[in-house]
Amino acid sequence: MINKLWIDYASAAVQLYGIAPFGQVADVISAQTEEQVSEEEIKRWIEDPFGGSLAKAALEQRFVYLHPGNFFVGQWIVEFDEFESHWAQQQGKPFYVPEQQELLLWSDPHYFHKPNEYWALQKWIESEFAEISREYAEGLAEDLQMMAEDPFSPEKIISEFERRDLKLQASQIQALLQLVTHLHNHTRQQIIRGHTPYELFQLEKQFLRPLPVQVGRNDPCVCGSGKKYKKCCGA
Repeated sequence: MINKLWIDYASAAVQLYGIAPFGQVADVISAQTEEQVSEEEIKRWIEDPFGGSLAKAALEQRFVYLHPGNFFVGQWIVEFDEFESHWAQQQGKPFYVPEQQELLLWSDPHYFHKPNEYWALQKWIESEFAEISREYAEGLAEDLQMMAEDPFSPEKIISEFERRDLKLQASQIQALLQLVTHLHNHTRQQIIRGHTPYELFQLEKQFLRPLPVQVGRNDPCVCGSGKKYKKCCGA
């Protein structure tokens, strides 16, 4: 039997985390629905000779695959043999679990979450390059957000504009890199289990030692929020 709700939850978890243990999927289903589901029930469902085959086919249509050890994983994890590396980097980080309505948006593999920082970047592109269409600006902003999911690389960002024959002045480069830095800090990332870097910093800062260098209370906060230090982490 194809259990669409379970498929939706497994798909959403993989889009957010890259790697989703059966137990994590079961826990979220149990917390957000009237069903009480165990890891073992997920395993029996997916291993059922008939229903399991249908479920796996439905999951693969959403680029979700199985990995030994009771895991759902994304297609890129399988194709690039990244399970061990990705899993190791995730250890110690909590899972981001939004409310059901938001979570199930991620069950669509084509869902693209755009935080406020994305719209600020797109608006800047449109204002600085009046010769391009809004659709073109949107496509560029989306590409930059995908780049922002990786470790920040100013060279990669600038080269994308060069590739598109969009010339950047020195003053524009500074503004652009600031906008993309903010976008990076507020983009949900699989490597940190669906959190944004800013959210994870807020969760972990209580365990951090004081900064080794002095940060002025009126200086920009080191977490990248864009706020002054005294109104953010220094409050």
